[in-house]
Amino acid sequence: MANQCCSCKHGLIFFLLALLLQRLDTSVASAAGWQPMQCDAVSMNPSCSSSFLYATSEGRNLSEIAAVFNATASTTALLWPIKRPSGEVDVLVAVPCACEVINATMSALFHDTRYVVKPGDTPDKVNRGIFSGLAMNFGDGYPLISGNTVTVHLPCGCSSAASKGVVSYAVQEEDTLPKIASLFRSTSQDILNLNPSLTNPDFVKPGSILFVPIGVDDSL
Repeated sequence: MANQCCSCKHGLIFFLLALLLQRLDTSVASAAGWQPMQCDAVSMNPSCSSSFLYATSEGRNLSEIAAVFNATASTTALLWPIKRPSGEVDVLVAVPCACEVINATMSALFHDTRYVVKPGDTPDKVNRGIFSGLAMNFGDGYPLISGNTVTVHLPCGCSSAASKGVVSYAVQEEDTLPKIASLFRSTSQDILNLNPSLTNPDFVKPGSILFVPIGVDDSL
């Protein structure tokens, strides 16, 4: 009987641990607020040449933005300026987008660049201030050491339904899906089609990343 009791206790402990890990996994996924665009053929070669990153200016000139995002060329890689309703002017950065392994069961599309850690850097400061909220798991929970060069993974997207390209966009305060669609001459439905993790079109969480097809709405 004692052995049976011990087995029951061990079984209960393992069950509770499994439940806790499942909740942690769900919590991490929920905190991220987005999912990278999955792919099949892992390769260092670009999967598409029409992928763009939405970069907030943060007082930087075009050459500085192109350099930090490791764009395909110098200032010519920065397409048109994007003027927000607030009057702020940001830019789109054209980048190569390749299929990479992210874990044992999934591959996804990313554009990689390199960043030299500065004194006083924190993951949030670098992600928001340098990479416009697009850096995936920057620092991976480890302390940033000044002078170290780290690889930065920036999610990107490819879609045959978007002939003018797909932009990776970090949702900002007061954004709505129609506002984001209008910003890129897109539609709310086309954005939903590229973002299966977006289950509530009436709420887009600030800081989450959306893949937006450019110029698919001919009515604008």
